[in-house]
Amino acid sequence: MTGLLQLLLLVSMTLASEPSCPECSKYDYEEKVLERMIRMEFAFEKVLKENKAVSKTVEQDLTRIKEDNERLQATVDVFQDQQEQAERRLVSLMEEIERNQSSTLEKIVSNSNTTLEQTIAAFNDIKDQTATPLVYFNAHFPQTTSLSTGEVIVYKTVESNQGSGYSATTGKFTAPERGLYLFFMHTCTYSTIYSYLQIVKDGSVLIKSVQYEKDAATSSSSQVFVQLDVGETVWVQCATGGSTSQLDENHSYRWTSFGGALIHN
Repeated sequence: MTGLLQLLLLVSMTLASEPSCPECSKYDYEEKVLERMIRMEFAFEKVLKENKAVSKTVEQDLTRIKEDNERLQATVDVFQDQQEQAERRLVSLMEEIERNQSSTLEKIVSNSNTTLEQTIAAFNDIKDQTATPLVYFNAHFPQTTSLSTGEVIVYKTVESNQGSGYSATTGKFTAPERGLYLFFMHTCTYSTIYSYLQIVKDGSVLIKSVQYEKDAATSSSSQVFVQLDVGETVWVQCATGGSTSQLDENHSYRWTSFGGALIHN
């Protein structure tokens, strides 16, 4: 299109510049026109060649641009595919991390619960081992008031007997638990009457007491601490008996009694 316009413009300029020459012959005029037409043809061919060269260059540039676009599109497609793969890997990684965190949290909670249960169980075991069981008794009213040497005093009225260690039949206390015990005996006598009593552990004397008052009835108490194993026995025994060795119990205000308790195990 550009070459055609240039050709038309050249023809127009040639015709427009043709001088009026009355003295020239027809032959001269035609020769000049032919010459100009030949020049125009050469010029037109030159313009066509230039246009073809430009068109070829444009086509080559378009082809190169198209190829560059195709390569660019391929690169974009590769990057897009890599991005999609990276996003999928990221999602998968996040899901795996979430599963691992959940599993780890469950393990931590489970282990914590197990440890807590074990700690509570161990604490309860220690508490059970360190807690002092309730073991105590209190009995009074001797079965006999006249005493003989070596006689075991049997207190027949039992006020308390936690742990069932005391026997109102034998008058002896048998330890149901190992530990430190406190025992006492409270002795009441008439005036001018002696009482020689002692607390005994399996035949070994723990403490002795003598009671005597010339002008009035009287009372006295004795206490002793002793470590006992399970099954060991403690009782009150007359050390020296006879016709002047007796016990007294007045239900109103004097109780001849024997008692004890586990205070530490």
